[in-house]
This record gives sequence, C-alpha cells and structure tokens, in this order.
Amino acid sequence: MGREWFKRLFGKSKKNESKIEDEPAKAVAVSAPLQMPMNANSTIEKDKDLYLKVSFATDVGKRRANNEDNFYIDGKYRHNYGKNECDSYIELTTETHLYSVFDGMGGEAFGETASALAAARMEGMTDIFRTAASSDLPYYMNEYTRAANDAICDMCAERGSRGGSTFAAVCVKDGQAYPFYIGDSRIYLYDEGTLLQITEDQTLAVRKIKAGVYTADEAENSPDHHRLTSFLGADSGGMGLDPQPCMPVPAKAGVKLLICSDGLTDMCSREEIAQTLSQTADCKNAARVLAEKALKNGGMDNVTCIVLEFEELFGGINEDDCDIEEKE
Repeated sequence: MGREWFKRLFGKSKKNESKIEDEPAKAVAVSAPLQMPMNANSTIEKDKDLYLKVSFATDVGKRRANNEDNFYIDGKYRHNYGKNECDSYIELTTETHLYSVFDGMGGEAFGETASALAAARMEGMTDIFRTAASSDLPYYMNEYTRAANDAICDMCAERGSRGGSTFAAVCVKDGQAYPFYIGDSRIYLYDEGTLLQITEDQTLAVRKIKAGVYTADEAENSPDHHRLTSFLGADSGGMGLDPQPCMPVPAKAGVKLLICSDGLTDMCSREEIAQTLSQTADCKNAARVLAEKALKNGGMDNVTCIVLEFEELFGGINEDDCDIEEKE
C-alpha cells in the first residue's frame, strides 16, 4: 500500500472520487509540517508555488467537565485551560513549522496537566527543527519525547497519581511533511479523494489484531481499543518510548493532512471525515467543521484536530484570507 500511495502522490492526477483506505500505511520514515503565524495585514509575495492553510479546533465535548486535549502550533498551545477554541492561519511553505495534538489521560486535572506539559515541552523544539537537517528530525523528536515523558512522570510522582498523554506531530520542512506519533492520536492524509491513515494506533487491540486474536471489527468494539501500549508518562526511564516515524508526505497542491485526537475518530467514521475534507476547499476553518460534526454525532469525548492544506499560490494572499476566531 505504501508504494501505491507514493506513486499516487508523485504520479498523474486521477479523478476526484472518494475512496477510503482501510489499512494504515506502514511507518517507514519521519516527516512533519511546522507552522509560523503571519501578520494578518501582510501580503505573501508570489515567490513560491505553494502556501499552507492551517486550521485547528478543540472542544470539551458534551460529556466531559474538563478538556484534557491540547495542541501545539509554532509556539501556541492551550496553556490557559480554556475549554473550546478554534483558529485559522495562512503559512508560507518556505518556513519550517511544527504542529501537534495531545490527548491527556489520568482523569480531570491529571490528564489536562499531562497534555499541557507535553505541549509546553514541544515549544522548545521549534527553533531546533528550523535549523536541523531533515535527516536529524527523528533524533530531536526522540529527545523531545524523553523530556516530555520525564516532565509528566515527575508531575505524577509529586501528586501521587498516574497520568499521561499521547501526541501526534507533523513538521513541515524543505517541501516535506514529517509525521511522528506516540499513542492513538492519528494523522490522516487526504489526497485526490482518498483518505489514508498514516499512523498505527499503539493499543492492545492493534496488537491482538496482529496476533490473530481480533478481527478489525472486533477490535473496534473491544475494551482494548483504548488501552494504550505506549504514551508519554508511561515510564520514568523512558525505556522503549520512541516516537514512531511515518513515510514523509511531499508538499503538493491539494494534499491535506489531519492531526486529531480520538474524540474525532470515535465519533466520526472515515467516510464522514473523507467527505468533510472533500467539501472544505472554500472553508476557512476545516478543523472546526470536523469538530462540530463530532459534537453532532454525540461528542462523547474532548475533540481536537488540526487540518493542514497545501494550496497553489495565485497572486498574493491578503488579510481577507486570514480568519482568526475563538470560541469561549
């Protein structure tokens, strides 16, 4: 499947028919998009072929008191513990940008603090990623993982409880998007009508699928579906805690990347996600549309998503193309 997907990205365009790939792509390399906020009154000169439209949304959902999710967007993260927030930006693909979603666990303040600690530790990585060679990104992401893991473990030790967080990150650098992840927060690629999950859930259910214990349908409905085999805060020594790299995604007009917590994927089918992404070309905040669909379908958990859309530059981009919104 990885080879067919790679051919499709570099090959000729196909008809824009909605298809859903059922199997996640195998992780073979590391790559991720990084973002940088732009002054809303500035204009992007037509010196490059692509720009990046970034949108994000986070919502506490309908059943939870706290929002244990968090996000990171080039220095911006949810450090004020607000429950609901959404935003959108226009970014230059000539810059290095870093985006991530975190899903905390541990109940109430523990999960919320764990995901906030993970997001705060990510802040120190942006400048490093800007100057690092692409081939060194896995090494530095591994350093981040250990720092975030230790911070969460220290917090849990001080409070006498357990907590943790997943993370899924994309770094956009040198015309490539480099994905990394730990846990079950997902990254999807949407291209030419096809939705492909490029991460693989690190859960007991997935292990049992590989061992032949579960079918995919059985795993989806089992208690093991949310039992993580790896997450930040799992072990104070960080042994075996390595961020999983995925195949780099070449920046190409029309390609969309979705980074999300399971509050979206538990509430929305792949068909719904693919259909929504296919219909958001003229929407300034595709992430908010997805989050609202999860809420409409029940909103059983916190939901957080970031949508990255590579688009062709025609002329310039002005303030009318930049939509900044916040929900209280």
